[in-house]
Amino acid sequence: MNWNQFAGISFLLLFLVFVGLYFTASSGYYETEERKKMTLTEEQIALFEKDVAEGKQIDIEDYLSLHEKHYDNAISSTTLSLSHKIGEYFEQGLNAFFEAMASAMNSQ
Repeated sequence: MNWNQFAGISFLLLFLVFVGLYFTASSGYYETEERKKMTLTEEQIALFEKDVAEGKQIDIEDYLSLHEKHYDNAISSTTLSLSHKIGEYFEQGLNAFFEAMASAMNSQ
């Protein structure tokens, strides 16, 4: 692949990303998501005011709960665990390497 082909493909990909983002912005997707959050907040405020008026026991955590989707599954949990283990072993290896380097530098 020569430079002209690489530049053309890169330009085409950037243009497609731009078009996708443009249509997402022009369709109002972001504004719709923000409006959903605002509506949820207004509903929580109304529920809080109702509970105060009725004299119920108030716990702020009941009104601040966010309804976020969690996409955890067995594969993501396993790969996250594996990633942590690899990170631990890598850290141990680097620590051993630098300790060996330090002892070699100090022995001279």
